[in-house]
Amino acid sequence: MNLYSGLVFAVISPLLSSISTIFKSAAVKMLGPFAVLSFGSLLGAFLLISYSLLRKQKFSLSHLRHNFGDFFLLTLTRPILGDLLFVFGLGLTLGVKAILFTKIEPYFVLFWHWILKKEKVTTSQLVLLAIHISGAVLLSTGGNFTGVKSAQIGDLLIILAMGLFSLSYFPAKKVAIKIGAIQANSLTLLISGIFFLPFAFLFSKPEAFNFLNKGWTYLVLSTIIFTAVGLTLWFASLKSVKAWIVSALRSLGPIVGLPFAYFLFGEKLSGVQLLGGIVVLSTSFLIAREHFKKEK
Repeated sequence: MNLYSGLVFAVISPLLSSISTIFKSAAVKMLGPFAVLSFGSLLGAFLLISYSLLRKQKFSLSHLRHNFGDFFLLTLTRPILGDLLFVFGLGLTLGVKAILFTKIEPYFVLFWHWILKKEKVTTSQLVLLAIHISGAVLLSTGGNFTGVKSAQIGDLLIILAMGLFSLSYFPAKKVAIKIGAIQANSLTLLISGIFFLPFAFLFSKPEAFNFLNKGWTYLVLSTIIFTAVGLTLWFASLKSVKAWIVSALRSLGPIVGLPFAYFLFGEKLSGVQLLGGIVVLSTSFLIAREHFKKEK
């Protein structure tokens, strides 16, 4: 894959992710988090495995064995622990806010570079981080600091999920190159879907087993849009594009995500929250640009 294709995939993936987040947020509230975690992953795995079989793509067990450590870390950080925090967060907060909170990911990517690759932290990066956090607080609270509510807990869970998602960039790049984007995505989804299946039967809402529930429509749409397509493009983009660039391009997501949430579900932000969202997006862009200057 050439760099141009990788960049195109890196741009399309966050656009699909933002739309998917809105659908997934609605599905979680109607079906419960474990139903979304298990059935969504299993459906995504089924679609990708079926696609692979139709194209007669081969899967190499030897490649998996040789890269088992990276594959294990990827599975743990993204579809299991990361998605667990993310989905529970979606159940407590608005999908439109979740779209913006996912844009903190570039800072976490840089954080892991600081920790794992011993990169130095500059004063400007710390200043941008402080401004970014201030914007995130305004986005979460709307300027109301009277107490911690369930929505704020949901926002925090999404932020923590971004920390795990960003860590997954390191093993994901290696796995995507060695095993393949579709194979890596389908296998991690299959494992996470099976892992959460007992919890889905034990703890899901009774409505989760009513297949006429509109939540199933939202779950299927979310799964097709991102879990099967967008996430595969994310894996594919990592083959040729640097992880921090792929993460930084996630700031494009709200371009379609915010109007989509408003027109479909009537979700909107207050003036103060919108200001916080703008701060979050702009500081994410600035930290990516500063990292780009350093890489040149």
